[in-house]
Amino acid sequence: MDRKVDDVSARQGWRGRPVLAILVISMALATLAFLVFVGWVWDTSPDMDTPSETPAVNSPANEVNPAPTANPN
Repeated sequence: MDRKVDDVSARQGWRGRPVLAILVISMALATLAFLVFVGWVWDTSPDMDTPSETPAVNSPANEVNPAPTANPN
């Protein structure tokens, strides 16, 4: 025998809380967590305006890995 559920109970979540409200609150918390993460990454990322410590490949200061030169032959 099937158990009948009234309309109000069918639309409610656990302890009678509306499911839509729980969904909206959880999405707001997820968005807040994402924004905190993006702010943390923005603060800890290196500045692109400052040059890096590694010299360029074709730089005269790079003696370890000089740029290949064309053979004049």
